[in-house]
Amino acid sequence: MKIGIISDSHDNLINIRKAAGVFEQNKIEALIHAGDFCSPFFFRQLKDLKKSCSRMYAVFGNNDGDQLLLSRSGGDFCSFKDAVFTFELGGRKIVVMHYPDVAESLFHSGDFDLVVFGHTHTVVEEGVERKLLNPGACSGYLTERATVALFDSETMDVEVITL
Repeated sequence: MKIGIISDSHDNLINIRKAAGVFEQNKIEALIHAGDFCSPFFFRQLKDLKKSCSRMYAVFGNNDGDQLLLSRSGGDFCSFKDAVFTFELGGRKIVVMHYPDVAESLFHSGDFDLVVFGHTHTVVEEGVERKLLNPGACSGYLTERATVALFDSETMDVEVITL
């Protein structure tokens, strides 16, 4: 299963549209957001992607002030959790959080196939049989490049894409 992974979009609508295009081109079946949407404008940019991508899993970040409106805007397409979201997808156990505080410990625990976090705006990809992943920041505001990631649950391959 191909899964798109995004974090720290921070209302950069141009880059969110670019990310949606990358995800459409790669025919992702699910989308993960590791927090810091900032506002519900994010979901308007996914109109075409929603036709092929069945589900989105997301956590709130420290800049997601109106969590109620974000949840409502995500509708039936997006499931939100406040701090840590665990689920199975494509035969893999996945945990998503915004903050990096416990991500490395969860990765080393061996309990999850994929550990996703955000917040730092810095790309992190570690592991072979299990993965620790920060897709970087879609917004690109604090870094030299704006990035998202693709994850293949069959091969455990990760591709970080610069927008």
